[in-house]
Amino acid sequence: MNAGKEEEETVETRMGKVKHRIMVMSGKGGVGKTTVAANLAFALGMSGLDVGLMDADIHGPNVPMILGIEDKRPEVKEGGIFPVLVTPRLKVISIGFLLPNRDSSVIWRGPMKMNAIRQFISDVEWGELDYMVVDLPPGTGDEPLSVVQLMKKVDGAIIVTTPQDLALLDSRKAVNFS
Repeated sequence: MNAGKEEEETVETRMGKVKHRIMVMSGKGGVGKTTVAANLAFALGMSGLDVGLMDADIHGPNVPMILGIEDKRPEVKEGGIFPVLVTPRLKVISIGFLLPNRDSSVIWRGPMKMNAIRQFISDVEWGELDYMVVDLPPGTGDEPLSVVQLMKKVDGAIIVTTPQDLALLDSRKAVNFS
């Protein structure tokens, strides 16, 4: 079997254990998207559901800071990468866990970002989940496109915005994307 087909089967197997997939996106940065994604994932977990939170905002991976888990690290074992357990029902993965400190920047182009997201989806052992919440970066660029292409099935999107005209204009673009 070739590597591409094997990876596709791994993604299907891992994502097949996820009942519902929700993207949280925005047209502009700084509108509270990560706060909404983290609070949604946390609330779902606290209501008794098993939840995964994927921080796909490669250049602004703030989920660890929002949840107060910056000092945690995912475990790497034979079976894959095991996400950080925030509560018994909430698992998180973020490139932020792999940076030396919160001021470190990630300076990657499209292919590197695509590979990171591919690893979050194919190499992370999420297990059985009721919900996967994906915190996307602002806009409709490489990361949202990569998530949709790799997951193949997304159940919904939450578009976060503020009432300014420019933010609303960009949010309409995000709605059209989703």
